[in-house]
This record gives sequence, C-alpha cells and structure tokens, in this order.
Amino acid sequence: MLTRKSRLLLGLTVATPLLFAACTDNSIFNPMANAAGTYQLTVYAGKSLPANYQIQPGDATYPNGATFVVVGGNLALSTNGTFIETNNYVITPTGLPSGNSSFVSSGSWTLNGTSLSLNAPAQNGRSSRFVTGTLDVNTINYQENSGTGLESFEYKR
Repeated sequence: MLTRKSRLLLGLTVATPLLFAACTDNSIFNPMANAAGTYQLTVYAGKSLPANYQIQPGDATYPNGATFVVVGGNLALSTNGTFIETNNYVITPTGLPSGNSSFVSSGSWTLNGTSLSLNAPAQNGRSSRFVTGTLDVNTINYQENSGTGLESFEYKR
C-alpha cells in the first residue's frame, strides 16, 4: 500500500510533464515550429495601414516631392530559422503617375521565450539590419531606428 508521501510524489511525477505541455502552445523541443508562419503588416512606423507620408520638395530622389503610402506587407518566419519581410508601397511623385514598389529583407530569426530577433545581412543596396522585438501568440512587435528615431512596427497572423 502506498503511503501518503509516495502517492504525492507519484502524482507530481505524472503531473509535471502535463504542466509543461499545458503552459505553452509551442512544442517543448522546437518552440520555433509554432512561431513559424506568415504575419500581416498592421502598423508601419507607428501608423496603421494604409500609412501615408509626404516627401517634401528638395528630396534627392523626388526633387518636387511625393506621396509615399505603405499599403501592406508580411513577415514570413520559416521553421528553419529564416525570414522574409516584404513591405509594399505606392509612391506618387508630384505631377507624375504613381508606381508600386516593395521593400524586401531576408535573413535569420531566433526566439527566446517571447523575445524575437531578426538579423539580415546587407542586401538590395541597404545596410545590414538587426532588430529585436516580441512575439506574443499571434503578434510581432518591434522598433527600428529609421534615422530620425525609433519607430514601431507590428505584424499579426
């Protein structure tokens, strides 16, 4: 017959793995598996989409000014630890027809608890990027320095 302490120890031994499994929706052995997927851009540089920006006259690329509108994008995290981020926008130079374009960045990602890191080497004529943020259930948030200060970005499943 089991003593009271033996039953308690046996109960804890059986319940402990169940407790760990119930505390997370990620695989205990590969937490990146459930984080992987495609997330849609919802906030670009602190503005909800569509995010409208004015480029003032005198800009080197758009000397007469332009309108810059971020219309969408996504961040795809793969189970192998790579990512591709794409932001789609429309630029309308003053007095000229609009044109569609995209910002694309790819590299590696890691997840430590809810801390997400994106690391992209220099590519497409742009400098390397290293961004840290959070991944909570279905939302990715991070801040990135745009050259004029930190701006926030959000992606949702």
